[in-house]
Order: sequence, then structure tokens, then C-alpha cells
Amino acid sequence: MGRWDNDSGRKSPLGLNRKKIKYIMYGGFVIVAIVVLSVFIPRAGLTVEIFERSDAMHSVKTISIKVNNNSLQEIKDVMVQFGENGKLHSFGNIGPFSAIAITPEPNELNFDRVIVSANAGNIKTIKFR
Repeated sequence: MGRWDNDSGRKSPLGLNRKKIKYIMYGGFVIVAIVVLSVFIPRAGLTVEIFERSDAMHSVKTISIKVNNNSLQEIKDVMVQFGENGKLHSFGNIGPFSAIAITPEPNELNFDRVIVSANAGNIKTIKFR
């Protein structure tokens, strides 16, 4: 009989039994769940991000807006307005956990805020530049 044939009296190198290991694994799952929820919950809902890019000589400037729906429900009738007196742009519906990218028209590049409203005005978000 070789030394690997006899499993009797075998212990973990750290002296842990199966019950302790099971509780350690459950604790790890709880910690991961708390971290994921703490990152996800503050970002839930309708969010707006503004991206500005320019080349090295500052001659070409690109501005794009990203509108995110980080919720389980579909957001309907999304309207975007660049500046307080800008033209309203309609983008239809945004599905759950999706986003749309928007580039303003050249005559609307000098805006100070982006106003996004949805669900017949029930949801409204203002992002300043």
C-alpha cells in the first residue's frame, strides 16, 4: 500500500474542516454581492455623459453625448435638448441596460447643458458641461 492510498486522518494544511470552508465561501459571496450592489445602485436610472475630444492643434473638436438607461424598465419618449433654448431632439425608446450616443448639430456645439427628459416628462436629467 502506497502513501496516497490511505485517506484516514487526513487534515487540511490550515486545520480547516468542510463546515468552516463552506462558511468562508458564503462570506465571500456576500462580500462580492455587496460590492456589486454598491457600484450598481448609485448608477441606476437615466444618466448622461458628455465626451469632448479635440486634436493636438485644437482645430477639430468632437462632442458626443451618451444617454444611459441603467434600470430594468424601458424608458419611453426620450427627448434631448442642447442648452436651455435649444431644439428638442426625439430619440424614441431606450431599452433596459442600454444607451444611445448623440452628436449635436454644428450650430448647437456651444451649449452649456444637456437636458434629457423621458416618460412624458416624468424623468428629467440635466447635465452641465
